[in-house]
Amino acid sequence: MRKHFVAILLIISTVLWASGSTEKLPPGLYAQINTNRGKMIFMLTLDETPLTVANFCGLAEGTISNKLFDPGIPYFDDLSFYREAPNYAVFSGDPLENGTGGPGYSIPRETQTQISASEPGILTMDGYITESAGSRFFITQQGDRFLDTKYTAFGKLVSGKGTLMRTRKGDRIESIRILRIEIPAITFDDVKFAELYEAARLAEIENLKETNPNLARAVIDLGDEREKTPTGIYFAVKEKGSGEKPVAGSRVSVHYTGILLDGTVFDSTSTRDQTFDFTLGQDGVIPGWFEMITDMNPGEIRQVLIPPYLAYGDKGYGPIEPDSWLLFEMKLVSFF
Repeated sequence: MRKHFVAILLIISTVLWASGSTEKLPPGLYAQINTNRGKMIFMLTLDETPLTVANFCGLAEGTISNKLFDPGIPYFDDLSFYREAPNYAVFSGDPLENGTGGPGYSIPRETQTQISASEPGILTMDGYITESAGSRFFITQQGDRFLDTKYTAFGKLVSGKGTLMRTRKGDRIESIRILRIEIPAITFDDVKFAELYEAARLAEIENLKETNPNLARAVIDLGDEREKTPTGIYFAVKEKGSGEKPVAGSRVSVHYTGILLDGTVFDSTSTRDQTFDFTLGQDGVIPGWFEMITDMNPGEIRQVLIPPYLAYGDKGYGPIEPDSWLLFEMKLVSFF
């Protein structure tokens, strides 16, 4: 029954897309994006991508906590379309307007949506290989099925095709209204977000148990306080440090032990009884190290799981096989 409902809804969406009508929307959850060019209405896939939709709606209505705005302040109001890929997609949701900003967190990608970015008018979260950005999104002006392999689509345009096709870099979002059409009242608050976020993280671990048991075990061993960066690094702070954090150009001293997922130690400063000293951004350490070290305080100890694309990639290095995840215990001793 549900599949039939979705199919009918998509057919109606196509008609509304063509006509530009905002009337007689079928029951469901929608986002109305009001811009200086006009308005666009998107049907949201709450059932298929609950976390992505809850996050977007909560930010739009100011009901989810974030690091930029006080509670009650709509997140997206007055943000620009900071990037345009001509006749392909327009990008927004970034307060920094440079493709790096966000609310202070990322969310797991959800892949169960029944809509595809192979069509124009698809509302899609920007992001990374395994994570969606916290707030950055794009809207396709031309379909590309390849996008389905990298990003989470969570909305389909049902009204406002002309507005979408006129939208350019520098245009602005005036407001986003969340429309609840003939459905039970839904509140997207911190409690709901936390519930969905935790469920998504647990599902992520369960999937890893099937696809990469050694990695799943290593992630679990980091403990309940583990975090995941937007780029896909898992880490846990084992001992806090204090003071300023190093930046590119800092000369840092680090103790570390590097371990493969099978438990093999492939390198350690403990065997040399001296720190590893290098200049951040100049001495060629792996990208995952740069990201972690620049987020640490002197004296801090972390356990870190770095994915292959931020380590040695598909080439490997010495005893490290291609496409290897690497576990490090790292201590930032000092820097200047």
